[in-house]
Amino acid sequence: MNTLKTDLNYYSFKSIIGDIYYIWSKAGCDMVKTNLTDKHLVWINYIGLGEKAFNSYLDKIAKEFYRTEPVIIENRNNYIEDEIKNFLDKKSKEIKLTPDFSTGTDFQKKIWSELMKVPYGETVSYKGMAGKIGKPYAFRAAGTAIGKNPLLILVPCHRVIKSSGEIGNFSSGVKIKKFLLDLEN
Repeated sequence: MNTLKTDLNYYSFKSIIGDIYYIWSKAGCDMVKTNLTDKHLVWINYIGLGEKAFNSYLDKIAKEFYRTEPVIIENRNNYIEDEIKNFLDKKSKEIKLTPDFSTGTDFQKKIWSELMKVPYGETVSYKGMAGKIGKPYAFRAAGTAIGKNPLLILVPCHRVIKSSGEIGNFSSGVKIKKFLLDLEN
């Protein structure tokens, strides 16, 4: 549990898939390292669709992660928005943001880190994801971890499908998952 008082910044914007809410911070507890230069390093805690999901995430992190409620500041970040918009507009095949996985369990962090390695335009099965972390029979647990991914699009959980080739479930709805898969093909 984080014992520090933390300021979290948030904002929302309209996109072709709906209202995207995001939370970012100037410091993170457990950042996944990328090869980006410090100039472009952006730590992001949450990307999701809709106010209801956003508020649910805030409640979760306040209760489960922080000893005291974090200070939530409405603060737009144009770099974050541009990265997401460029991806959704097919101007970029990657989103250059660094995820803050500090609110995940060790198992979730492993799954989310492996998800980030699934190439643009490709898919993997839930069983395949479990295998990637050395737990081939933990595909249901992998599916649960994927469903709790707090970073829509950045951690590409939409690229995970059933072993049968069926699209499978998606926390933001199957229609959005299909859109994202079609976007990448």
